[in-house]
Amino acid sequence: MNRRQFTLTPLLATAACARKEQAETGWPARWDSLLIQKTVEASSLRYDPDHSMIQAILGPEYRYHTRMRECRVHPTRDSLEYALYLLEEGSPQRVERAKKILQRVLALQVTNPELQWYGIWGWYEEEPPDRMAPADWNWADFNGSLLLLVEFRHGAKLGEPLRAQVREAILHAAQSIRRRNVSMAYTNIAVMGTFVTLAAAELLDDSDLLNYAQDRLQRLAAQIDETGSFAEYNSPTYSRVTIANLTRIRMYVRNEEARRRAANIERRAWLHTAVHWDAARKQFTGPMSRCYANDAGYPLWIEKALQGRLGLAKPDQHSGADGDVGILDYRCPADLAGRFLKPAAGTEHRELFIASPPATGTTYFANRYSLGSVNRGDFWVQRRPLLAYFGDASRPARVVQMRVVKDGYDFASALLFAVQKEGRVLGLINFRSPGGDKHPSLDPIKDGQFACGRLFVELDFEGLPESFQHNAGTGIVDVSSPLLRARYRICSAQFGAFKPVLNVTPGSQSLTATLDLKPVGGLRIVNWKSTGLAYAAFALELADDGEFAEETPQATLKPGAIGLKWGGLELTGLTKVATVEVHNAGFAATIDGMPAPAPRLSEEKLA
Repeated sequence: MNRRQFTLTPLLATAACARKEQAETGWPARWDSLLIQKTVEASSLRYDPDHSMIQAILGPEYRYHTRMRECRVHPTRDSLEYALYLLEEGSPQRVERAKKILQRVLALQVTNPELQWYGIWGWYEEEPPDRMAPADWNWADFNGSLLLLVEFRHGAKLGEPLRAQVREAILHAAQSIRRRNVSMAYTNIAVMGTFVTLAAAELLDDSDLLNYAQDRLQRLAAQIDETGSFAEYNSPTYSRVTIANLTRIRMYVRNEEARRRAANIERRAWLHTAVHWDAARKQFTGPMSRCYANDAGYPLWIEKALQGRLGLAKPDQHSGADGDVGILDYRCPADLAGRFLKPAAGTEHRELFIASPPATGTTYFANRYSLGSVNRGDFWVQRRPLLAYFGDASRPARVVQMRVVKDGYDFASALLFAVQKEGRVLGLINFRSPGGDKHPSLDPIKDGQFACGRLFVELDFEGLPESFQHNAGTGIVDVSSPLLRARYRICSAQFGAFKPVLNVTPGSQSLTATLDLKPVGGLRIVNWKSTGLAYAAFALELADDGEFAEETPQATLKPGAIGLKWGGLELTGLTKVATVEVHNAGFAATIDGMPAPAPRLSEEKLA
C-alpha cells in the first residue's frame, strides 16, 4: 500500500459512512451547530487574551499588501470572525470574550472621514492602513459584512454602548465602500460591498445610502450582462465569497426589488459554478481566474447547498474553517444540482468571461480527466490558465498544472495565449512590459529590467500512480498510466540568444517537465528592451487511452511573431516583449478554419 492509499483509506471509509447518513438525513440542523462548535474550538487555540484578538505567526515569504515578515501578528478579520462564532455558541463566557474582541477591533478602524483610509482596518493590529504596502480597501467589505452578521444575529446580546459602536463601524465601512465605488468587474468585492451597503442602509435607515446600494446592484447586473458570466471567473475561493454574500442578501435584506435582482444573480453564480464542476473528480475545473489551492478539499458549503448529496464531506471532517456554513442558508437551485452529481464525460464547455478583449474559457470533460484553458491570461500566482484533473475523486487531487516561475515564485508578467479543442491545447507563452513581478499591479517591474537567477516554464503532473511510465525525447515527453495519458511538446522557444531545452524530472508519483528560458546560473539582470525574442510555443494532449493524434504541430516564425498549426487548431501571436495591449492585438486563433467560439453562459438579462 502506497502513501496515498494509506492516507485515503480512513477518509474513504468515513466518506462512505457520511454518504449513508446524508442519504437518510440530508443536512441535519445539528451539523450547523457542530460546525460552529468546531470553529470556536479551533480559533480558541489561537486566542491571545493580552490583545483580545486572534494571533498568528508569519514566515519570511512574500505577501502583497503587507510588510510584516517573521513575526507574531493579530489579524483583524480573523478576530471578528472568531467573535461572531463565539456569539453563535452563546455561553456567557464566550459572549464576554466576543465583546472584548469587538471592543478591541472596533478601535482599530480608521474613523476620520478626512483620511484616505477612512472606514477600513489594517490586516493586523501591528500594521495600520497607513503603514501597509499598500492598504487593502477590501477590509471595509470583509469586516463590515462580519459586523452586520454580528448585529443581525446577536445585537441584543451586546448591550449599549457596544451595540451602538458596532453600528457606527458598519456606517464607516459602508461609507468607505461607497467612496471607493469599486469596479463591478471585481466580482467578489462588488457583491460583498453591495450586501454591506444594502444591509447597512436598511439597518441605519439611510435612504441616500440605499439609493446608492440599489444603483450598485443594478450596475453589477449590467456588468454580468456584458458577457452573461463573471469577469472574476471560476474562482474556487471567491465563487464561495460571491455566493455567500448573495445568500446574505437573501437572508437579511428586505427590499423586494433588491432581493429579486440578487436572487437572479445568485442563480447565475450557481450556474457558473455548476458548469465548471468536474463531478467525476469532485473538483473545480480549469481555467481559474483566482485560486489559492488546486485541491478543493471537502467543500462543506457545496455539500450543504446540495443537502448532503455530494457525498464528499460532513462536519466531523471539519478543520475549523467552515463556520459560515453553519450560519448561511446555502442553496443550489434544484435544476442545477445534477451538474454537481453526474459526470459529464465526452462534453466540452466554452464560456465568454470578459468582453474586450474577449477572454474565453474551454473545459473538456473526459472519462479520466478534465482539461481547462483560457484563450488569453497570465501566470500570476492566483491564476490557473491551464489546469487539468485526472483519476478519481481521491484527495489530495491529481493535477496537471502549467506555471511560469521566476526565482521560486510565479511570474506575473508571463502571458498565455491558447486555443483548445477537447483534450488538445495549442499555446504560446510570451511576456508583457510594463508588467508585474509577483503581482500584476502591486509589484511592478521598474524600467523594464529585473534581477533574475532562474526563469522557467513548468508543466507539473502530481498524483500519478507509481506504475506510470514516461518517454522523453528532444522537446517532447509522453506520460502513460492507467489514470492518464499525456503528450507535451515544445514547438519552438527562444529567450534572447538562448535556445531553451526541455528537461524532465520524474518522481515516485509525479513528473515535472521544465523549460529553462535562460541559462541556469548566478543572478543576472534581464532587460526587456535588449532581450529581443522571449517566448515558448507548446502543444499538450491528454487522453483516456488509445493513440495520440498523428499530426505534428508546425511553427512558422515571422519577424516578432509566430504562427502555430496542429490539426484543426491554429494560433498566431507575438514572440517579442510588448505591452499587453499589443499582445492582445497580435493574437488570433481558429478551430477548423473558423474563429474559436466565445458563447455566453446565458442570454437572460439580469439588469
